[in-house]
Amino acid sequence: MSSSDLDTSLATERRVARQFIGRVQWEMVLIGLGQFTLWLAVFVAGIQGALPLWVGFPIALVCCCFAYLPSHEAQHGNIAGNHEQLKWLNELVGHVSLSNLCYPYRYAQATHMRHHAFTNDPERDTDYHYAGPHWLHAARGVHRDPPLDILERHMAEDPVFARDLAASVPVKKLFSLLMLLCAVAWPLPTFFLWWLPSRIALSYTTVFFAWMPHHPADQQDRYQLARFWRLPMVPRFAVQSMTHHAVHHLYPRIPHWSQPQAVKALRPFIEAHKMRGAEILQDYR
Repeated sequence: MSSSDLDTSLATERRVARQFIGRVQWEMVLIGLGQFTLWLAVFVAGIQGALPLWVGFPIALVCCCFAYLPSHEAQHGNIAGNHEQLKWLNELVGHVSLSNLCYPYRYAQATHMRHHAFTNDPERDTDYHYAGPHWLHAARGVHRDPPLDILERHMAEDPVFARDLAASVPVKKLFSLLMLLCAVAWPLPTFFLWWLPSRIALSYTTVFFAWMPHHPADQQDRYQLARFWRLPMVPRFAVQSMTHHAVHHLYPRIPHWSQPQAVKALRPFIEAHKMRGAEILQDYR
């Protein structure tokens, strides 16, 4: 069905999108808890000398690269979906999955919600400092905090944001202390199985979750906040399907695992509103 023979009103679009919202994302529970468990096993085996560092490093790196997505889904409440009795899964996966990145869940959630509220706004988007002419700008920028003036503005306007940032401070200090103690006791395993994989993974995540979907981050219209994109010869799973991250900005409550089907169903609306990169959906499978 094309946009020419379909009602492309917002009300109709929302009815189409609603059918993909609400299910439990068990896949994210498995990925989030699984990657952390595997990483922890590799780290322990490394410090015991049971696993060579050159074997453990790529495994730890892959684990760390898959650490953010499950937590991101938890931040939006998309793991439990509409099942109130399972909301604790959001908290469990959200906190645990970010542990090997030493990234506090409350900080990630608070700043990410502000990103959605003010996407591409230079003065209010907590991710805007990742924007730049080259992906290296984002790869480096993730290792610095967002501009203090943006954080202070949101703290003054939103007591919940201020509370969550304050709660994340002792968690961040605890992560730093644990890594320091491990570095003193086991310097090489800590460097190759924790510090270096987590640093690389943060850059990877920021490039493919923030820079690529939003570049050049210069529009604030609802249908232009993000774009569809792809890299030649690179499968979607290698970038965790961030190629269709644009639909997430239209409907953040659509679970990540359901987004491919949602993109197909929403394609007439996407094309009708000339969303950036919509042309690649012509051969979308």
